[in-house]
Amino acid sequence: MKERSNTVQTFWVSLGSLFSFGFAIVSSMIFSRYFLKEDYGTYKQVMYVYNTLLTVFTLGLPRAYSYFLPRVKETQAKSLIKRITNLFFLLGAIFSILLFIFSPQIASFLKNEDLKIALRVFSPVPLLMLPTMGLEGILSTYRKTKFIAAYTITTRVFMLLCVALPVVIFHGNYITAIIGFVIASFVAFLLALYLKYMPVKNAVDEKSDITYKQIFDFSLPLLYASLWGILISSADQFFISRYFGNVVFAEFSNGSLELPFVGMITGASATVLSPIFSRMSHEKADFRKEVFPLWKSVFEKTAKLIYPLVIYCLVFADVLMIALYGQQYEVSAIYFRIRLILNFFTLIIFAPLLINAGKVRFYSNVHMFIAITVIIFEYMSVKTINSPYAISVISLLCQLSKIFILLIGVTKILQINFLQLFPMKLMAQILLPSIVILFAERYLFINLLHWEVWITLFVSFIFYVILYLVVCIVMKINYIEIIKPLFNKDR
Repeated sequence: MKERSNTVQTFWVSLGSLFSFGFAIVSSMIFSRYFLKEDYGTYKQVMYVYNTLLTVFTLGLPRAYSYFLPRVKETQAKSLIKRITNLFFLLGAIFSILLFIFSPQIASFLKNEDLKIALRVFSPVPLLMLPTMGLEGILSTYRKTKFIAAYTITTRVFMLLCVALPVVIFHGNYITAIIGFVIASFVAFLLALYLKYMPVKNAVDEKSDITYKQIFDFSLPLLYASLWGILISSADQFFISRYFGNVVFAEFSNGSLELPFVGMITGASATVLSPIFSRMSHEKADFRKEVFPLWKSVFEKTAKLIYPLVIYCLVFADVLMIALYGQQYEVSAIYFRIRLILNFFTLIIFAPLLINAGKVRFYSNVHMFIAITVIIFEYMSVKTINSPYAISVISLLCQLSKIFILLIGVTKILQINFLQLFPMKLMAQILLPSIVILFAERYLFINLLHWEVWITLFVSFIFYVILYLVVCIVMKINYIEIIKPLFNKDR
């Protein structure tokens, strides 16, 4: 019953994430066609600057909700939520002011003068968006993830209307899109504040025993890990943006996208599992007997959903890039394929387990080591190989190293050996037939038939699904266990 409930909760978070990705991909498709590469590159650089600095100014606080709320009495929950949200208001105001003041320096650092005015127009966004942080942790703790889906769908649809429609209808530029982003952020801000307090609005408001010191003792090590993490994930963006220009950065940005279903499913699973792991850790549960079966079940279900999609996108990456962004972005397929290799391993949900088991310092130190490594090697690459593709490969290898080191930490918590983490038989059953099917399809549809890209994608995907389902029947790969809880009314 509990596992079915977790599946349903994960579904609702995933649905919201799907719409979040939909906004990103549709807006990118529109801007790729309506903006010059230089203007599109500038818009993407604004988002890069914001997302990079966002990690610094959130101080690791979004995860504090799902860590502390399962450990406090319901009467103290409102006070705790208010305490953390007030911190976000302060941090958002500081972020916005600094972004406005230092926009000329950031523009100079990234060698793009257009960024100065773009960042100043964008500067209200942190003040509006930081107080919305952590909403998923609150609603997941109280098993109200339907509202996460409703919030994400509503805000992303509105944001698409504000950002993309003026560009299409009024032929606006990237400044027009940024103004639309600010307006949509204000609506998201109002809705998030209501939803944050909605689960506890009728509860008695008692002062929380959780102090600011306890909150920062938990969040600051996470901040350090997040800072190192953002250096790892954004180092390639920085080096490509600074040393290869905004045209190459536009090509890189379109190719280096997160496959929607990977972030959608893993992010949703992490959101749902984090308060569960926090509660288990607080209650001193046996990790090998109680946590590992849950962790393994989530991993297996995630692999069933993600691996077939990753393989398909890997084989048809160039066709996908042309279909989404146009012929001029075919080169983005190189970055896309490099990124997809990482997706085979990012589906492993290790962060919530490590954090809620008290291994935050280990988690942070691993990120620090990998961040220093990736910066050194990418800088050496710029000075020697001088290729944006080499930078992406170095980033991939360093991120894979980070994942494997963290998984060693997971094995110690769960008291198992390394190979027990991976369902080897299931992985082989999914990957090997998929590779054979898809390479045969690629030869047929691309090398022999030369169909238009959208027809190629549609027909090849339909054939792939049919053939893969036949393989699942033969090999007894069970997908019913994933779908069934969604239609079970007794949950």
